[in-house]
Amino acid sequence: MSLHIKNIRNKIIYCTIRAYISLLNLIPRKGALCISSRLGVFAYLIAHDARRLTLANLSLIYGGSKSKRAIRELAKKVFWELGRNFVDVARMPSISIKNVDELVTIRGLDNLKSAYGQGKGVIAVSGHLGNFELLGRYLALKGFNVTVVAAPLYDPHLDSLLLENRAYKGFNVVKKKHAISAISQALKKGHIVGLLVDQDTKESGVILPFLGVPARTTIGPAILAARLGSPILPMAIHRKPDDSHLITVKPPRDLTGRSREELQKTTINYTKDLEGFIRTVPEQWLWMHDRWQIDQ
Repeated sequence: MSLHIKNIRNKIIYCTIRAYISLLNLIPRKGALCISSRLGVFAYLIAHDARRLTLANLSLIYGGSKSKRAIRELAKKVFWELGRNFVDVARMPSISIKNVDELVTIRGLDNLKSAYGQGKGVIAVSGHLGNFELLGRYLALKGFNVTVVAAPLYDPHLDSLLLENRAYKGFNVVKKKHAISAISQALKKGHIVGLLVDQDTKESGVILPFLGVPARTTIGPAILAARLGSPILPMAIHRKPDDSHLITVKPPRDLTGRSREELQKTTINYTKDLEGFIRTVPEQWLWMHDRWQIDQ
């Protein structure tokens, strides 16, 4: 594909997404959820590569316990849920301190307040589950200083659009290439640093079971905790049947030590929490990522 054609394609995608976001903000939330979930199912039908990878990953994890038909239905529901979760991402600027409690509840807030109150920062380990963009927004709205690491999107216009949607006082986004120094500084300032640690990584990675299958997993949060004394809190968000969202914050995971083996043990401990979040609502996790690629 020539650069000119690629630029035209990206421009069309950008304009389409921008128009769609505008539409989702114009109509009532109930209607937006209905439209977006159906578009998610449409994406399942036309997005060949994403559908193939989703089915392959679901088969890898559930092939021994679910039929092929059940796995196909679960894969379709993954896309349906993704479309539904996009609605509140698109409507993020309208979510304020005045209305957020109508949309989001939190379980385990005392765990977060206690860890945050230590002043050493909080390493919030989470994953691409539910409306994970809304998780950071909620915490910032509630008065916590939040810093998240984000990899740039393939198109700078889309990247700017996402940053525009995320903008809120107390919510800071740092680029992945500046992540190490920015994360350290944020933790020293006492911020919550949100890290999505459920995808494949080649940085400080070890091979550990993830959902029962070996996968390359980062030990970065454990290293940060060892260096700075910041507590590690597993947390996640998922959408409930009534289309509100629930944030769950687990108690801090104790750092077991500074050796490679001890850092790995700490990583295993918080990974178990993430696995528990995903197994509770597997249809709300992003299965279209090549998570288990240790042979590559």
